[in-house]
Amino acid sequence: MKYITYFIKFFYKIRFWLIIAPLVVALFVYLQTNNTQRDYTTTCSIYTGIITGVNILSESGITTTSYTQGSMMDNLLSIITADQTLKQVSLRLYARIMVYGDPNRDNKYVKASNYRHLYDRGQVIHDLIDKTSTKDSINEQRTYENLLAYETNDPSNYVYGIYLWNLPYVNREALHKIDVRRSGDSDVLDVTYTTDDPGIAYQTLLILIDEFNKQYQELRFGETNNVIAYFRKELAKIGKELETAENILTDYRVENQVINYEEETKAVAALNRDYELQYWQSLNDYNVSDSLKKELETRMQLHTEIIQNNNLFILYNNKISEINEKLAMAKYYPEETISQQTIDTLIHELDHNKTALAKSLEKMGYMKYNKEGISNQSVIEEWLKQVINYKKAEAELKVLNQRKLYMAQKYVHFAPIGSTLTRKERLVNINERRYLAILDALNAALLRQKSIQMNSASLKVMNEPFYPLAPSSVSKRKLLTIGAYAAALIFTIFFFLIIEILDHTLHNVFKAEQLTGCRVLGAFTRQLSLGARRYNKEYTLLSAQTLCNSIVTYFKPDQNNIINLISNEPGEGKSYIMEQIAQQFTERGFDVAQLSWQNEFQTDAQAFIQSFNLKDLDSDEKSNLKDKVIIVEYPSLKDAALTTNILQNVSLNLQIADSRRTWRNTDQLLFERTKEMCQDTPLFLVLNYTKRDAAEDVNGLMPPYTFLRKLLYRFAQLGLTSNDKTIRTERNKPLNNA
Repeated sequence: MKYITYFIKFFYKIRFWLIIAPLVVALFVYLQTNNTQRDYTTTCSIYTGIITGVNILSESGITTTSYTQGSMMDNLLSIITADQTLKQVSLRLYARIMVYGDPNRDNKYVKASNYRHLYDRGQVIHDLIDKTSTKDSINEQRTYENLLAYETNDPSNYVYGIYLWNLPYVNREALHKIDVRRSGDSDVLDVTYTTDDPGIAYQTLLILIDEFNKQYQELRFGETNNVIAYFRKELAKIGKELETAENILTDYRVENQVINYEEETKAVAALNRDYELQYWQSLNDYNVSDSLKKELETRMQLHTEIIQNNNLFILYNNKISEINEKLAMAKYYPEETISQQTIDTLIHELDHNKTALAKSLEKMGYMKYNKEGISNQSVIEEWLKQVINYKKAEAELKVLNQRKLYMAQKYVHFAPIGSTLTRKERLVNINERRYLAILDALNAALLRQKSIQMNSASLKVMNEPFYPLAPSSVSKRKLLTIGAYAAALIFTIFFFLIIEILDHTLHNVFKAEQLTGCRVLGAFTRQLSLGARRYNKEYTLLSAQTLCNSIVTYFKPDQNNIINLISNEPGEGKSYIMEQIAQQFTERGFDVAQLSWQNEFQTDAQAFIQSFNLKDLDSDEKSNLKDKVIIVEYPSLKDAALTTNILQNVSLNLQIADSRRTWRNTDQLLFERTKEMCQDTPLFLVLNYTKRDAAEDVNGLMPPYTFLRKLLYRFAQLGLTSNDKTIRTERNKPLNNA
């Protein structure tokens, strides 16, 4: 608590310095910065729409985490403040200033003074400034392109150094003062730029927004466009390979007349199965009819030869064979289209020849009976039937044998086609799957591109940059003045604080007790001047009363009330204090005796101490000891050394110290030796020549009792909630003689 009180009083002590010094410095800075250029601030807001904007992914129900959202916004901040972006802004801003600037008057692009400064420093590239067109926008673009073409990675290249050198307004340091921040947790970026040229501030933000959009588009679309271009190139390449493989397969099918290999081979297998069944059936019919025919011919004996040699029989028999062969061809060669009408005609013609053949045999009446007279009609009819069947079977076998060769050719034709078609179809399938895979990847990339396009479409300026017409409310001049005031205030505090810490002067009670390690029992003020001099006597009286009140508590009834006044140096004010406390004790009814080495006949201080005997002060009337006060003033310890007897056989010892002088190490050594010699006898410190504020630490509030002084005293004593009526200093009443 005492440290808090000490610092409060410390600040109160230097209050005038804390008020005057910073004000003087601030006033000086304010006057010196009278010609300082004022700053102009322009702002804008950019809506990104990355988090809350609508895109393909969000419509599909896909959400992003807060970490991803934060990373996306950080990426935008990095893009807009990247050196690549700011470098392009630097070159475009320089080109715009050179094209639109006017050396004679200010305009909305640049001040005339700033234009002249930049123009004069860039004489080596004046040829790159193009003003040939009537449209300044074209001149600006041409100048910018000339700067890009002229730039090389060479420190001596002027264009290369526009962004890196200390060229005002367009260098790296100036553009990095652009403040870009995310507005809370929203999708909005707030951009602020402050400089002393309103036109440059306005044009810088305009160019920055445009360049930021370009850089954003390039970074977001660059990779996706490259991927899409790669997929399209691969898709075209694989598409050609697929088309070539399909053409080869088609040509092979056309060349080998294969439409559907599996179905055709199934059909060939079915035909071959039918052929085998029909062949064995026809062969069986042929053998059966041949056997029956031969058996019947054996029965008919010579009649068979007669019939077979008959011209009509031969004629009709051949016709029947031809017709049967044609019908067999129509039956077993379905691929050779024969109309049903032709087939019906052949059947009708076959029946007709069969009938004609039967009638021709009926005309041979002599053959109806054999030589034994037995009828041969039934035998001949059966024989004729078997002959017809034989011819039919023979014709079918002939046709089926030809069909066998046809089927063999089919197998020879289709056998190698299968493996070749499998290889070619597999190649087509592989190319088709590759094509579809690339197509899926291309569609995914296009979907990503569309999503980015939707995001980019929402990248728009909410608040356009405005041309600042008035300087910022807080200009550099104000900031410098405030900074100077704060710096002077801090410097003053630390300056006096360091002095206070290092100073070994006994200014006040706290300092005296810290340096000496002894308690302060009283404090007397120095003689004040000016308006406070009328209170000098009252201050002395209050100090004496407080000290006497404290001294009385150490009196003992069974011994002399002896008070020793000692000091390290002469001139500390022992005589003055002795007179004041003697007067105070006298007023209180004590019998006061004052002994001073200066009043004795010995001129030597040490001789006084050696000859001084406390026993001589004893009184025979022991009952009056408590009313007897003896105050002894000794020479300074610098001039004479006190004895143990003098320091111990008293009520208390008072070390008088001048608060205006330095408490040296020698003073502390003398004081510690004196304290050691006192042993159990109290030894206290009394400060003399203190300031009023220091004396109030011991004596309480001293006059004048104004409202302001009482208020400050209350705060100094940390009486923050006390009543003002309790803060008063009443004169200490003298103690009654008991």
